[in-house]
Amino acid sequence: MAHFSETARHPGRSILDIVSAFFTGWMENMSRHQEVEKLNRMSDRQLADMGIARQDIVRHVFRDRVGF
Repeated sequence: MAHFSETARHPGRSILDIVSAFFTGWMENMSRHQEVEKLNRMSDRQLADMGIARQDIVRHVFRDRVGF
């Protein structure tokens, strides 16, 4: 949704730009959700081999979006 609010601040953009930004943000979030689900299905050992603790899965997947 961040993309939608970004375009809302620029009234010169067309509705197509706004819709496109919304769907781009939505698809990115769906992809991240799928990554969280994939990691949640892994064993603790598999996660440890990747350097990820189970409680840090969401933080790992969204590390570039949230300043953890």
